[in-house]
Amino acid sequence: SRDRQTSSHLIMSTIYGSIPVKSFIYINVGVTVVTILVCYGLAVGFGHVPAWLPMISDCAVEPPEKYPFRIGIITGAVTLFGNVIIVYGAFPSFSLRKLSAVFGTVASLGLAIVGAVNEKEDNSVHTISAICFFLFYDIYMTIIAYNSPTDERISRASVINKRFFAFLGAALLIIAGIYGVLGQDKYGIQIAICEWGGVIGFEVFNLDRKSG
Repeated sequence: SRDRQTSSHLIMSTIYGSIPVKSFIYINVGVTVVTILVCYGLAVGFGHVPAWLPMISDCAVEPPEKYPFRIGIITGAVTLFGNVIIVYGAFPSFSLRKLSAVFGTVASLGLAIVGAVNEKEDNSVHTISAICFFLFYDIYMTIIAYNSPTDERISRASVINKRFFAFLGAALLIIAGIYGVLGQDKYGIQIAICEWGGVIGFEVFNLDRKSG
């Protein structure tokens, strides 16, 4: 209905009546990307990891890089959760809307734990949390991507973008899993490429402000 579309438009325009949603999404992506790049630069510069190619989590183990990583990734997780809430409120016509919000929330929590607990402190907790983040956020993306054509405000190009990056995330997750089973020590670089590619795909997906 027109009233529902008007309400959805207002939700997409502002969050909590004060912060522009477009800016909120850019903050989420910007904080996450800058945090990862800064920590990568510090870890390489101090000789803690090789330039080609560490796992992102390996750039968060030693000081000084572990401190900005913790702050930045937890902040990114909080703003990611905010994006999930925005989408939930803005697209009431989406099927599986509540389920997608659950997946998005669990993914955000997983990311927060990744930031809070590095692999040196507790590798099991860190690894399980990272898997939860990648798996559940890709499921969230897939639900959003395949619901997008049901909303007339979302362009055809945006639908294609969403579906491509949801598929890419799933493919990279599967490939990384296969390499992990074959041997993480032997295929560490391949797994790292999948991880970096997955994170880049997630951020491009999020930058599409119609996707949240």
